Amino acid sequence: MARGGANALRVQTRLFSASARAAQPVNAALLTVRAPVLLRTPTALETEYYRFNLSLADALQQPFPKDQYFKKGSAAESRFDAYYSALRKSWDVSEATKSDEGAAGADNAALYATQPRTTAADEKGDTSSLERALDRTLYLFVKQDGAWRLPTKPLPETLGPTDSLHASALAAGESVLGNRVDLWLVSRLPVAVIKSASPKTYIIRARVLAGVPSAGAELAWLTKEEAAKHVDPEYWAHLEPLLDE
Repeated sequence: MARGGANALRVQTRLFSASARAAQPVNAALLTVRAPVLLRTPTALETEYYRFNLSLADALQQPFPKDQYFKKGSAAESRFDAYYSALRKSWDVSEATKSDEGAAGADNAALYATQPRTTAADEKGDTSSLERALDRTLYLFVKQDGAWRLPTKPLPETLGPTDSLHASALAAGESVLGNRVDLWLVSRLPVAVIKSASPKTYIIRARVLAGVPSAGAELAWLTKEEAAKHVDPEYWAHLEPLLDE
């Protein structure tokens, strides 16, 4: 029995050693996403539809009982009347379809004054900055061996207790961005696999929460259309279904 037990122990040890060693080389890639910061600019049809519904709702609603809130003839009532008059003009479809030039355009510009939607990185065409294309989803690509790829790292040949696909993918992203960027893994499971790659590459999806990437690595934050121009067609065929507009 003792001899049989020793043989069984050797078999179990051999099986454990085999399981700890990767059967074949495997890569883990990180699909890093920066979500849009701003809502996209609405189309002309969407803008007119929104204004029409506001105008219609204003026409159907009961008058605001301002006598209950403002003393008649007071300065507060005058300020409210001026503000509400300008607000109603912005809801008027006939006014909205006119040119922005003139008094109505000036009133609307003052009423809806906002910060510019473009940044210095947009003006310079700096794709290495996160502060660009604020109304679009951006994806991180890094130049490896002369080609644009997702940050990729091979799994160790001998797997330790902390080695995994998601850990290797996260390490690949941190090697490019540094440790001052907070990354959140959407899932520890891969969202896709590139079987034709050598070695086979599993893709893990992550989102950028905050932080400033480190300088030095040749990286680019690209929209889906920009990525299609930078990435080689064979690699792009696997990535395109994973990317949002």
